[in-house]
Amino acid sequence: MKITNVSVYRAPMTAMKEGAAHAVLLVRIETDEGISGAGEIGLAYGAGGSGAAQIVLELARAHVIGRDPMRTEAIFDAMRRKTFWGHVPGPIFGAAVSAIDEALWDIKGKAMSQPVHVLLGGACRDELRLYCNGWYRSRTTPEAYAEAARDVVARGFDAMKFDPMKLDAAGKSAHPNRRLERPLENLAAARVEAVREAVGPDIDILVELHGNIWPMDAIRFGKRIAHTNPLFMEEVADAEDAEAARQVAEGCGLAIAGGERLCTPIEFRRFFELRALSVAQPDMGIAGGFTGVRAIAALAAAHGVYIQPHNCGGPISTAACLHLSFSITNFLIQEIFPVWPEDDRLDLVDAPYEKQVRNGRMPLPSRPGLGVELNMDYLKRLDCLTAV
Repeated sequence: MKITNVSVYRAPMTAMKEGAAHAVLLVRIETDEGISGAGEIGLAYGAGGSGAAQIVLELARAHVIGRDPMRTEAIFDAMRRKTFWGHVPGPIFGAAVSAIDEALWDIKGKAMSQPVHVLLGGACRDELRLYCNGWYRSRTTPEAYAEAARDVVARGFDAMKFDPMKLDAAGKSAHPNRRLERPLENLAAARVEAVREAVGPDIDILVELHGNIWPMDAIRFGKRIAHTNPLFMEEVADAEDAEAARQVAEGCGLAIAGGERLCTPIEFRRFFELRALSVAQPDMGIAGGFTGVRAIAALAAAHGVYIQPHNCGGPISTAACLHLSFSITNFLIQEIFPVWPEDDRLDLVDAPYEKQVRNGRMPLPSRPGLGVELNMDYLKRLDCLTAV
């Protein structure tokens, strides 16, 4: 089998009420045997997606087209080692490598009539525990957070994540810029306390800070909400600063999660060696796809660190996260956005996993490859770039 073409599709999404607008970027790899695979560039938001799309085409022409898609390790190594900048890829270059790698594993699974998790060593569990994200959009008051949290529990979830600083009291974007001012701190703490009171002690709450504040403020906030017993506090300082993450962990006594913006095992190694993270959150769409993230997961296991793949994009990202999570021993919990009320991104595939959630759990996938097929009727409406 030989790879014959690589295409990138851009699916722009309707802006959310908070103002953020996503664009899901999908990669499709075709072969001379009629088997195709799908991957996703992990840059659905923020800057850099268009750059990653162009890098996909460069990599495809130089190192992918004409190769045997079963040789995922060799292709991954060529994309990283024979491209100069691939040695230290960063999220833009890393996203291109990741999407190609995911699509290659999808092809490999289909060719062998096996789910990807089987090729990765087989399932370590029969279902995945999920936590719900995206449930608190447009909420402002602590009472509104509490009501929405109760709805999440009513849908069967026993874990949920939220950023209590995302919006100010007026519903406007309020992400702090390093310094956490007292009014927002008070409101954020009240939101966390309201959620805990609403869901009771047996539901896990996960508190997201998005790397927007510095250690002094993160420690103070962590101490303030410690009595609510969050499962972890996430991205508590600048994303690349392992020493700061450890400082916060030691200062507030909470478990710290992070890593969604890191791209290689070497970048994660610093955090692991410093004991800065209890939970590592590599993104399948920027940290190397299956080939890259399973190496990170193995390194994490050697340091006693759990894995929770970061997932905030389209349905191919979700599919890749699930197969990886089923196959590793140090899995903790999986992030999922069960609905995207503003847009139709779940229609990009035939059977999105987001619609298969049952009581906050995901059953073991059984279809070959990633277990989803791209909706070509949808893709025909999108802008498309091809390597050939």
